[in-house]
Amino acid sequence: MNELIIINIGYGCAFIALAIKEVLWLRVILTLSFILRFFSSYTFSENLNVAFWNFLFIAVNIFMIIKILDERRSRFIPHEIKDIKNTIFKNLTSKEFLYLWSLGKIKSSEKELIVDEGIKQNKLMFILSGKALVKSNGKLLAILERGQFIAEMSLLTNEPTSAQVYVDNENDEKVMYIEWNNNTLKRIENTNNPFWKKLHYILSSDITKKLQLMNKSN
Repeated sequence: MNELIIINIGYGCAFIALAIKEVLWLRVILTLSFILRFFSSYTFSENLNVAFWNFLFIAVNIFMIIKILDERRSRFIPHEIKDIKNTIFKNLTSKEFLYLWSLGKIKSSEKELIVDEGIKQNKLMFILSGKALVKSNGKLLAILERGQFIAEMSLLTNEPTSAQVYVDNENDEKVMYIEWNNNTLKRIENTNNPFWKKLHYILSSDITKKLQLMNKSN
């Protein structure tokens, strides 16, 4: 009787897990299910083959739970970029954000032209300070500031740039930005698709905001 109760509770947990969307709790409930079934098969049935597979499933799920908790664990983010993490990159975990940041290089430019029109870019830039002017055929299309990307459309479409980007030198300011190589970002797409989908959403949102601002100004 005790065996029947335990094994039914175990299968009941597995059934409940199927309805859980939150992956962490799904793993926790599945682990409980396998623990109960392991206990039943090892203690009552003495079926070592079934017990072995349940033990293996327990080990895999515990490993995945630890991995999920590690990914979600809050990490120290430098004060000067904390606002960027909490706004532009808010859908990334702290671990993902810091990893992405480590792949980039901080640069500054006082040159008038940052990106030329009609050139296929191999870099993605994100402005940290200063202002950049977006122009096409001599017409000012947008002013980019801290928290905005440069050449993100070229990364997503693999097409040449449709405008020029200049440093705003009116106040003798320089533009500081972080720069990522497109090949590095493409490797993320090929090796970590869930992470890439988050980045794709961030870049697409930036493009949408720019288009909305341009439409308002016209």
